[in-house]
Amino acid sequence: MSVDKIVIVIDDTAISKNLEQKLKSSGYNVIIAPSNTQASLSLIEKELPALAVVSVKLESEFSGIELAKTVKDKFNIPVIIICANKNPESYSKAKKVNPVAYFTYPFEIENLFSTIEIGITNHKLQEEIVDAHRKYEMAIRAGKSGVYEIDPATFEIDGDESLAAIFGFTLKEVKERGWSSLMPIDDYNKKVAVLTDLLQGKITSYNIEHRVIKNDGTAVWANSSGSLVKNIKGKVKIVGTLTDINDRKIAEQKLKKYSEELESLNSSKDKFFSIISHDLRNPFNSLLGFSELLANNIEDLTEQEIKDSAKTLNRTAHNLFNLLTNLLEWSKLQNGSFKIEKSEVILSEVINYNLDAFSESIRSKDIALMRETETEVKVFADRNMIDSAVRNLISNAIKFSRSGGIITIGCAANGKNAELFVTDSGVGIPAEDQERLFKIEKQFSTEGTNNEKGTGFGLLLCKEMVEKNGGSIKFKSKKDEGSTFTITLPLIV
Repeated sequence: MSVDKIVIVIDDTAISKNLEQKLKSSGYNVIIAPSNTQASLSLIEKELPALAVVSVKLESEFSGIELAKTVKDKFNIPVIIICANKNPESYSKAKKVNPVAYFTYPFEIENLFSTIEIGITNHKLQEEIVDAHRKYEMAIRAGKSGVYEIDPATFEIDGDESLAAIFGFTLKEVKERGWSSLMPIDDYNKKVAVLTDLLQGKITSYNIEHRVIKNDGTAVWANSSGSLVKNIKGKVKIVGTLTDINDRKIAEQKLKKYSEELESLNSSKDKFFSIISHDLRNPFNSLLGFSELLANNIEDLTEQEIKDSAKTLNRTAHNLFNLLTNLLEWSKLQNGSFKIEKSEVILSEVINYNLDAFSESIRSKDIALMRETETEVKVFADRNMIDSAVRNLISNAIKFSRSGGIITIGCAANGKNAELFVTDSGVGIPAEDQERLFKIEKQFSTEGTNNEKGTGFGLLLCKEMVEKNGGSIKFKSKKDEGSTFTITLPLIV
């Protein structure tokens, strides 16, 4: 089995070594190239790696980008470009090279490693598509595709043995069955519409993709092209070719899947960095500011001012703890290290446990609490994950409830499922923001009614936690009237 080579041309020795160790441990052949354009280019030309990782700046400001462009244009090798800072000019130049990805410091080696793997797979699939397309064109030119004739008056089909082989039938069976039995109804109607346009003179030829039904009942993709032909006797018929393109379609679907995975990976990475750089920095700034105030001026502060500062410190530390907890749990879910241990869980116990933890927050906002629980509603799930999901929902309900508002929380059996719901009479979610919930690439944060901070991260975590336990989450909300979030899980009868 061949081992993929990866050439690393990075001006940061520590990152080069770290990435080299990670790639080698996963079975890749890693080559560290000198941070010099000409020397690196010679090495890449000699080794012809599966992918190259290149720094923007080598011996000059943008020499790495020029190297990446040459590697792509000359050797058709995919590249990942790394920049030491957020430089708009570097990004603009790099974008023209069309790299697999563009990273700026700081970044996680794990994210770079995952992008390398997907980038190599993507490139191989692209080469498969190009190769399949080339073979397809050669087959057409060589006359190896199935050739068919259609009688315009009856739509009866005739053809050669190559055509019959595409379907897996004999030529006699193909003639007897006709197009209507050899294609799914939607595809058949599509082809009839195209042939009708051809006969009416609206088009002079056609080239379409549609599915055909093989003798084993499976539907595969084929390309059909043709035009009107008049023989020496003046009789008009439709002559065309049919080519099996199912392998190409499968390759395209794989490429689309990997592209979506890469996009999701980049979105997750960007969101994670955003939280670390912004949402973690702000609470720490607050903690440092108030602790410094107390440390340097406590003799000059009144007792009430000291109490107020202490409350602010406590609230900030609590919010920071919740954020770190969510980040840790989410990261474990992403890398697969979150161990799911399912057992019998009584939902009323989950509700009561989490409400006790939030009793002070509920009291401080003078919120009326309504409980509607059936004590015997049981589910088979991971208790910690369900706790985490319910904790986030209650936290949001408190956060977006006005002083003196009402929160209703409960659980009940509904057919074969158990439902746990949290309803608040708070500010609600505007209609234009509702479709952005549960999507990391569209996450947003809204301050609570007492200016409580958030990241928009909790609901995404809720959804993933619940789905890992075979459940689902839904919501109803109206601006200025409140929201209801409902978790559904399989019920233990």
